[in-house]
Amino acid sequence: MKKYIRDSKMRAKLKGAAMDMDPTFSIGKDSLTPDFVKAVSEYIRKHELVKVSVLKNCDDDPKELAYTLAGRSESEVVQVIGRKIVLYKPDPDFKKRKYEMTKEEEQKIKAEKAKASQKKRKTELRIVEEADEEYDNV
Repeated sequence: MKKYIRDSKMRAKLKGAAMDMDPTFSIGKDSLTPDFVKAVSEYIRKHELVKVSVLKNCDDDPKELAYTLAGRSESEVVQVIGRKIVLYKPDPDFKKRKYEMTKEEEQKIKAEKAKASQKKRKTELRIVEEADEEYDNV
């Protein structure tokens, strides 16, 4: 199984995006059928991120189902919470990817954060004690 998620920041971003999603597919008593896996693979190829619900009448463990489904659909498990599974597979065309940034975008964000921290440092007040004559005369 390939690793598509680079680091914890990317995983957090994917988890945040999945929070707003409703489950697209549901696994029932038939568990993982070839047609189900094919449908998930096609969906994830178009949308990159998919949320799957495991119904109560399914006797299989959700974590085992998640890793089996990820292996068969060539995707990666983002998270399994209760009976909800989130899978991710990036679009082969980098320009169409929704959840991954280029190095230039990452550097731009880092530069903006550095500017903000420098601006914050400039606005900090210096506390001067009463006995400091150099600042009393100003």
